[in-house]
Amino acid sequence: MTVADPGPPFSTTVARAGAVLELLAEVPEGLGITELTRRLDTQRAPLYRILEALIRYRLVRRDEQKRYRLGVGTVRLARAYAVQFPAGLEQLLAELANEVGVTATLVAAEGDVLTTVTSATPSTNAEHVFTPPGFEHPAGPLATRIALQASRPPQEDDSEAVREARRCGYAVARGTVAPVRYAVAAAVPGPDPAGATHVLALVSLHDFDAEGAAEPLMRTAHMIGLSAAAPGSGGLGALRL
Repeated sequence: MTVADPGPPFSTTVARAGAVLELLAEVPEGLGITELTRRLDTQRAPLYRILEALIRYRLVRRDEQKRYRLGVGTVRLARAYAVQFPAGLEQLLAELANEVGVTATLVAAEGDVLTTVTSATPSTNAEHVFTPPGFEHPAGPLATRIALQASRPPQEDDSEAVREARRCGYAVARGTVAPVRYAVAAAVPGPDPAGATHVLALVSLHDFDAEGAAEPLMRTAHMIGLSAAAPGSGGLGALRL
């Protein structure tokens, strides 16, 4: 469970509610009150009050075994988050995955935390990487993280990989974090001058022509950026030229 930078003062009750949701997201089979209390290092009385409030908003439910699980209200929140992306995003990623022959993944960035928004695998019988929505990517020099850093204004301490990605417009990583993960990634262009908040990546269990895949990758990232930024955009149809 990633803990955000504490920053300015905040409500401890809200923070504990957030911690409950994060923990239950990591344990889909649910947790009883004793285990929740232990893992969150809190007392039962305030935790019960938080759980009851979350149950009221259907963000948490209690099953017949008295285990607490995420509730259907989280699906509504996820849907509201997904509205910012253009209609047809999954289809566009599927087309990219089939064109290149490896998994296409859209990743959201908040600070240095990278989380999968959606993924598409090629329609073949081969073994492919798949990261489900909500998957939090590990630390280290992933292609997605390098591409994200390259989208930001240059810094004196930028690594050579970041400088190269900035020159090329995409980043390549071959087994730098996991020995059987190969990827090429490009930032999705957006209005934020401080850098991208989404990165599109092609990921494989086997080495592949990452440089050759860069052109369709960057083309797709550009289409996603244009469509997401268009006022009242209802989809990607206008971009299919």
